[in-house]
Amino acid sequence: MRSTGSTSEQGRIYNERVILHLVRQNPDISRVSIAKYTGLSAQTVSVITAALLEQGLLQVSGKVKGRRGQPSIKLSIRKEGAYGLGVNIDRNHISAALLDFSGACILLLERQVSFPTEQLAKAIATELIEEVKAMLGENWHNVHGIGLTRPDYMDDWLDTLVTNAEQRADLIALKAALVYWQSDAFESWLTDLTQLVCFCENDAVAAATSELLLSPTASQRDFFYLFISQACGGAFVAKGECYFGAHGKAGSFGLIPTATGKHGQWILEALSLSSLQRFLEHHLLAWPTDDVIWYEPTYKEKVAQWSDEVAGEVQPALLSVIALYDPDSILIGGRLPKPVLDTLIISMSAKLTPYSVLPLPTIDVAQTAYTAGVLGAAVLPLYGSFAPQSDVLLLGSKSLGSDVTGDKATQQKRLNRSTQFVNDVRKYHEIGNTVRR
Repeated sequence: MRSTGSTSEQGRIYNERVILHLVRQNPDISRVSIAKYTGLSAQTVSVITAALLEQGLLQVSGKVKGRRGQPSIKLSIRKEGAYGLGVNIDRNHISAALLDFSGACILLLERQVSFPTEQLAKAIATELIEEVKAMLGENWHNVHGIGLTRPDYMDDWLDTLVTNAEQRADLIALKAALVYWQSDAFESWLTDLTQLVCFCENDAVAAATSELLLSPTASQRDFFYLFISQACGGAFVAKGECYFGAHGKAGSFGLIPTATGKHGQWILEALSLSSLQRFLEHHLLAWPTDDVIWYEPTYKEKVAQWSDEVAGEVQPALLSVIALYDPDSILIGGRLPKPVLDTLIISMSAKLTPYSVLPLPTIDVAQTAYTAGVLGAAVLPLYGSFAPQSDVLLLGSKSLGSDVTGDKATQQKRLNRSTQFVNDVRKYHEIGNTVRR
């Protein structure tokens, strides 16, 4: 059996990341408290925090009063010390988000588009990135990477997912143009454009990661995440970490067949914005331009009907999820309008209640629902660069995102490293909770 060791430099980097996470979760923490809750010596903490202050990642936020001797300083994250930039390419929009080093979203941009081709995606992404550069100015050099999230199978199920009349007129040509998304070419292009490392992830997994790391309330540790956009996908979170399975495809809820096929053969077709749009068009109703319209009697009736039918289509699959994974909750995020999502949740709960042999999870709206995909993208470079991943300690290892392009095996390695950094972040969330108590 091969053993793998660490160098002193790798240990120092790992300890830096441990301290950064602890300070992020506990603003105004003292060096004494850092030493106490990390187990590092006072001298080690002093040396590392001095280096982080010099790098501009930490800042002195005050002094601890009421103690004998020289007052101890308080440390906090310097928000401008690092930024995470994220781009989300979806079937019906392209968006970008910028997070500061504290995890706060300071810029959110979006452009509506139907099934973007390579040329259109590059034009919009360039425009969005230029806006970010203009806002940051000289601080652009503090951007530590660009995260990219996008759905799998962009060029499939076009006959049901495409609602744009012009594109529907020639689905064969559209499919040929969308084959581009089967490769890693866009990630390479982003790296060349920005000169930043690209961190790529499936949109549903990134949304679940966003829920773990950016939720304003205490995150749950065992849940199934449903991401609903023009199509839908899923992600499993167990013990605070994403679970990917042997081939990186665990949680592919959209690839389960529906119960009857009324709204599509596959769940990704039925539980989707495109399904709702087709349903409304069939009943001669236009897509509302204002959320208030969803509450009008005609729309309420049809939304209730669609929700009931779709909940029935996904009921067997949801029962399988519950039986196989026993989650505490099912969280739903993505692009469904809030009035529709609330009605859908009621319908899903009603469909599951008669089958209560096993404990039924609660079904809730995800905290980062509408922006989950792009915020998850922006999280990836921050935590890929600064999370205390165990890979940092291994000789010859590469940090998350260092492989800008690659084959399926490389993509699986990225997924595995994503799992590890989410798990590590959860660990230091718990340390932070202990400090606060």
